Amino acid sequence: MTSQTMQPIDFQRFRPFIEQFKTDLWEFGNLAWLFAIADRILTAFSKGLPTAIDLTQIFVTSFLAVGWLLLSPRSDAIVLKLYDLFRPIFSQPLSKPAPPSIAQLQRFGYQQTFPWRGWKVHHTILPNPRSQVPVIFVHGFGGSIGHWRQNMSVLSKYHSVYALDLMGFGASDKPDVHYSIDLWTDQLYEFWQSCVGKPVILVGNSIGSLICAATAAKHPEMVRGVAMISLPDTASHHETMPAIVRPIVRLIQAVFISSWLLYPLFYLLRHPRIIRRWVSLAYAGQEAITDELLEILAKPARERDSARAFCAILKAMTHPKFSPSVRSILSNIQTPVLLLWGKQDRMIPAGSAHQFLKYNPNLRLVELDNAGHCAHDECPDRVNAELVNWIQTEVLDPNPRTKILIHRA
Repeated sequence: MTSQTMQPIDFQRFRPFIEQFKTDLWEFGNLAWLFAIADRILTAFSKGLPTAIDLTQIFVTSFLAVGWLLLSPRSDAIVLKLYDLFRPIFSQPLSKPAPPSIAQLQRFGYQQTFPWRGWKVHHTILPNPRSQVPVIFVHGFGGSIGHWRQNMSVLSKYHSVYALDLMGFGASDKPDVHYSIDLWTDQLYEFWQSCVGKPVILVGNSIGSLICAATAAKHPEMVRGVAMISLPDTASHHETMPAIVRPIVRLIQAVFISSWLLYPLFYLLRHPRIIRRWVSLAYAGQEAITDELLEILAKPARERDSARAFCAILKAMTHPKFSPSVRSILSNIQTPVLLLWGKQDRMIPAGSAHQFLKYNPNLRLVELDNAGHCAHDECPDRVNAELVNWIQTEVLDPNPRTKILIHRA
């Protein structure tokens, strides 16, 4: 007898059968849950009005049945179909803006859009012919140009001021793309190339601070100074996490950033009461939480594709490669750096700021009393004064100081 060579099993041949089996099993489960719910209801009402225990059992069974329903092999398609079905109710298309008043122009500037990679980027400018160096403002997570309204009008008395809505936020397009600090850095750099064209001061808040710092490190030719208001280090927790724990953490994160969970969560988080609670966490006091601020934060969440962008950005932020580490970024910045930090910041503890001083000898830290995560909006007078003074003494001065300064306002 001649021996025959064993051929490897071609699992691809069985893939259609496996996929069909998964679908059949899931559909059988749907039927089983349907019978379970019907049995609970009939049992509960068989002896009159149901008891509290009966109602609890019906609720738990129904909740688990919905969970099973969302475990469909086509769960992503189901979620997107539901989103498309309800989007005309929950998401408003961009409306044509009314002509701005003089007061609006003085606070928000001349607002317009420019094309970038096939998308529209919303931006504004307050020109100043006597400006020695332009300033670009970059908002944080959930923010927009309007979050700088109390800073742009003051800084524009001394400098030409620009601000833009990052992709996925504000009035800029919200495509379904892979969001990252690199994407926003490219957007900021190409915005500067198209609309400014001369070295600038970058001013950011939160994630916007990280984008400004990363842009200054990657494109030193465009930057004369970087000012940051609270600076997150999104890469640090991945680096400090033990390697054996990382797969488990990523698995847990994958569960909580699933589309079937994030889409309903988005519609909950954009409710005015929830937005107010979130802002209360970001701000040290309640005085700055005005109806105008809440509308600035809530309006972009009502626009088309905002839910999709929210899900995509949150998923991206959990990825280890979402951003380089702050250490690697700050150590490569050669220009003056100002770091403003509210002492009552509950989102990023103020103690992190002192660690960052070790990464760059040109870094100046200013700690602000009675201020939280958004100090530029909570105490704009102090922040504006610090920015104007720092630009004049550290950036425009022909003999800038290089000594590390720690100032407590």
